[in-house]
Amino acid sequence: MAYRCPRCGGEVQRGANAAAGVAGGAVGALLYAAFGSFQCKKCGPIPKREFPPEVRQQMTLGSVGLIVGAVVLIVVVIGILVALQAFR
Repeated sequence: MAYRCPRCGGEVQRGANAAAGVAGGAVGALLYAAFGSFQCKKCGPIPKREFPPEVRQQMTLGSVGLIVGAVVLIVVVIGILVALQAFR
């Protein structure tokens, strides 16, 4: 979900870091996105406090969703590994 920049009205996205994806895989990329900053293409990094309260609430829910997704991904991978080990 893209948010609107409180300064210029442009699109704001969660920060992305290729190194986090390489170092931590999909889980690392999800966690970086959940805790990362928000970036406007024109204005650069935007502190969360500059957004209206309802947008900050949506951002928090989105971060919680990303964290839950990372935990579910870890559980699924462990489950698959356990199942593969059981069939040996």
